[in-house]
Amino acid sequence: MLTDEQKRYRDRANRARRALLKEKEKFGGISDGSGKCYRVCVYFVLGGVPEKAAEFMEWFEQEFPDDVGEPVFLLYAALAYYRIGSLGKARRYLLDAMLSNIYMLPYLLSQPLPRQDIWHSSNWVEPEYIEEIDEFLEEPTNQERDWIKRQLEDEVFTNVRKKYLETFRALQDARDFDTRSRILGEWYEYESSCRANEV
Repeated sequence: MLTDEQKRYRDRANRARRALLKEKEKFGGISDGSGKCYRVCVYFVLGGVPEKAAEFMEWFEQEFPDDVGEPVFLLYAALAYYRIGSLGKARRYLLDAMLSNIYMLPYLLSQPLPRQDIWHSSNWVEPEYIEEIDEFLEEPTNQERDWIKRQLEDEVFTNVRKKYLETFRALQDARDFDTRSRILGEWYEYESSCRANEV
């Protein structure tokens, strides 16, 4: 039985999805400055229809192949795939979520990570971002939190997190363009190889 809140979230998801499709039909593309594309998946999960969230994610991946995603959006994509039993995709999105904000998942597990002495490339990667999305971190069940904890303790996640912190700590002190480019290039190559192995 659907709750009124779940119905409201489903309505919001459907409205946002329709707006995206209408924009694509009208203009031939989507310029989503308001972030509607990130809300659809989140709202479908909150609305109790993870299969619709996963269906939207398939469309999203085709429509925005280079989009890095917002942290809470990536977390909810992982939850959607977990809930429909697609654990490989859930794990990949959880890895993306971890790297999009290194503080979010530890906070979710009541093991907050102190602010790190690293280069923070945008407000989405800052620890303060958690305050903006705190209400969305109530959604994962205890079973899902246990699964997230197991992933974070996994060798791949541990190594990637360690490399991320090393990289962005180095970027904090790197001033010249060539050094920063080299450090970032090495990170992207490492990250890409890890993602390829997760496919």
